[in-house]
Amino acid sequence: MAYKPPSIPEDSVKIAFIGFGPKGLYGMERLLANLAQEEAAFPIELHLFNKSNSFGAGDIYNPNQPPYLLMNYSNGYINMWSEGLPEAIVEHPKSFVKWLSDNEVGFPDVKADGFSSRAAVGRYLTEGFEQLMESCPAHITIIPHVGEVKNIEKTGESYRLLYHNGKSELLESEEDIQNILICTGHPCVNDPDASSNASYIDFIYPVDKRLYQIPPFSTVAIRGMGLTFIDAVLGLTEGRNGKFITEGKKMTYVRSGLEPEKIYPFSKSGLMMMPRGNTFGKPTYSPCFFNEDLLKYLEDLDGKYDFEKQLLPLIEQEFIAVYYSKVFMEYGMRLHLSRDYSEVKAQIDRFLDQHPDIPVFDFHDFLMNPLPQDNLHTNTKECIRIHIEQAEIGVEKSAIAATADLWRHLSELFNELYKFGGLLPQSQKLFLEKYAGHLNRLSYGPPIENMKKIAALAEAGLIDFSYAQNPTLLKNGKFVLASEKGASIEADILIDARIPKVQLHRCAGELFENMMNEGLIHPYVNRQEGKLDYRPGCLAINEKGHPMDPSGLVNPALTFSGTPTEGLTYDNDTLSRKRNDFVSAWAKDLTESLYKKKEAAQLN
Repeated sequence: MAYKPPSIPEDSVKIAFIGFGPKGLYGMERLLANLAQEEAAFPIELHLFNKSNSFGAGDIYNPNQPPYLLMNYSNGYINMWSEGLPEAIVEHPKSFVKWLSDNEVGFPDVKADGFSSRAAVGRYLTEGFEQLMESCPAHITIIPHVGEVKNIEKTGESYRLLYHNGKSELLESEEDIQNILICTGHPCVNDPDASSNASYIDFIYPVDKRLYQIPPFSTVAIRGMGLTFIDAVLGLTEGRNGKFITEGKKMTYVRSGLEPEKIYPFSKSGLMMMPRGNTFGKPTYSPCFFNEDLLKYLEDLDGKYDFEKQLLPLIEQEFIAVYYSKVFMEYGMRLHLSRDYSEVKAQIDRFLDQHPDIPVFDFHDFLMNPLPQDNLHTNTKECIRIHIEQAEIGVEKSAIAATADLWRHLSELFNELYKFGGLLPQSQKLFLEKYAGHLNRLSYGPPIENMKKIAALAEAGLIDFSYAQNPTLLKNGKFVLASEKGASIEADILIDARIPKVQLHRCAGELFENMMNEGLIHPYVNRQEGKLDYRPGCLAINEKGHPMDPSGLVNPALTFSGTPTEGLTYDNDTLSRKRNDFVSAWAKDLTESLYKKKEAAQLN
């Protein structure tokens, strides 16, 4: 059993947090703020379960990770303290920018529109956690447990958690938990049938430990070309004492001699993410076509939309309007926007007739068309160069940068339409498999600095994009990448750098697998009469994050937030306190419920 201070009464209320990264931290902060408003005090225990001792930061923002792993989220957007009521229990809660400016050592040049290291964000979150611990009301005891929860067992009206403390093979238990917030983040692997070993690495974090086993001068293939890929590459280069040197706008790489001989990235599309320039503080874009007013005219089918037939045309119109608005500006002209798209299109058609040398913007090409296979390495390097150049020009002037940034502005409304089965079953499947990754690739890419590093490594011959576009992967002693044209290379090491998703039907993870066996959670099925069902892989929850059984019965004692809700919500992989905020309502409802129960017990 976990250590329990003798001063805690036996009849105290016990609440558990499973997974205590940022989402768990946000939940505890809101719960303490709500509990502190109540005048009548009774003993409460908060049991925090986290796989490591990085409470508040979790593994992704662990303060001990290397400083070259950067956020792709501007400093100004980060604030662990809620702007809503009730106010936080700590004195003088600080935004991340304020915290950075008050910590002058190591942060001499603080900018709201800059990008900090994940380690710096982790220190900020950890310090916030420590402030909460110090400011906690006397009747509330916070008990951290370092360990991975393996199962939740129902015991009458309460629960017992079984977890591994990392020190022995024994499972330890905590009984009489009355309410549980589950914020477990990403599962650890994409392929449950393959185990990580010396030649195959299924998860790169922490990079200094997981990538240490890769010997210098080896050939490395990396599956996935997103943010995790960039972290893996930097771990194998800058993390091995390689140096990036910047002269003017040009960045070059100097080898340390400890790097791999060659790195071969690959993915289904073979496309790199678009780099992000500074967007914080820029004017908010107000959509002309993909907005609530025009969506009222769409006919849904029992509250469900067809993404490709109904929503995508409006999104495409928005992309076209933004692109040509910037192109018009380059020619000293203005595109007059109207809710009537035909009027906008007429202006664009006249402009293109007058300027036949200007390429016609094609939304689908911009979104997902792969680069020509001929000389794919050179084409990819040139594409990266152009995108860096446009990101440096910025969203206010560059047509490419502004258009790439657009999905960030549209996704909030899209999430409202998408969440809790808002798309038709097969339309949700189509969106997730065909469009979601490409839209995220446009708007949620790395900071410019990191993309410059990738360009420098490619120029130095360390990265080769020749097999980037959907090669055949074979295992024949070594890992073999084969292109459509028959060329192939062998790699000593394969790294999986894709972001894992919760897939209850194929890779639930031990905790969720056991919870399904206990009947505590059930897979979500998107159903529509007369249509094929779709199972996105997530669990069934209601709009407050409580799990539901197939009959619709809700269990309010359990609440999920963050990554476990993906599939019923969209875009959870963020530090935002506002996007898909389940914990604020959870904290308020739980506080009210606890005090009602205490009042009822006193009356009896």
